[in-house]
Amino acid sequence: ILLEKYGLDPGKMILVDRGGILHSEREDMDTMMIKNRWKYEIAIKTNREKVKGGLKEALAGADVLIAASTPGPGVVKPEDIELMEKDPIVFALANPVPEIWPWEAKRAGAAIVATGRSDFPNQVNNSLIFPSVFRGALDCHARRISYEAMIAASVELARFAEEKGLTANYIIPTMEEWSVYPLVAAAVADTLSRQGVARRKTSYREELERAGEIISRSRKILSTLIDSRIVEPPASEV
Repeated sequence: ILLEKYGLDPGKMILVDRGGILHSEREDMDTMMIKNRWKYEIAIKTNREKVKGGLKEALAGADVLIAASTPGPGVVKPEDIELMEKDPIVFALANPVPEIWPWEAKRAGAAIVATGRSDFPNQVNNSLIFPSVFRGALDCHARRISYEAMIAASVELARFAEEKGLTANYIIPTMEEWSVYPLVAAAVADTLSRQGVARRKTSYREELERAGEIISRSRKILSTLIDSRIVEPPASEV
């Protein structure tokens, strides 16, 4: 839904589940309509050319793979990546093991590979988004969180990485770059305020200052607790 809201053509997207490629002529469409309306609607919207088959058929000529499925390795094979367009982008997001190892995807021709793991480049972790989204929504007393606010959050993340300098191994901020969190919160609060769903109107600059103070204070408190051995440090720092 977010990809469509951002402006991508759903007709050019091909989705795959355990039953194969989703398309409007699949045999289980009636069951989907009753038991999984969301998937049913996606099957109608996407795959305009009604490509049939499985993962290999879906990847043939594709530019981007976004996988969030069964932990691998081996769920996506190097030969599957070889079916894609030249220099494809591969997001293998299953945890704790991605669908395909990054080095295997690179050897098969992928130009950019992202996973859900911090020990590989380009970690796609939801902690980059949800704390800041809620920070911004809570600070402006939002009645709801809109798709537009979520898109604003993702754009802010992308802008941060772009300003720092994009490379094949750096397309998204890391969780250690905590200065991005107030920026995302500000983008969310500003968007919700402009949409009229915030009970407390605020601006980007106002929320940037407010969220920055809250996050900075919380980090100092946590640091003090760790230094005092009241709480244990994160596992990576043990």
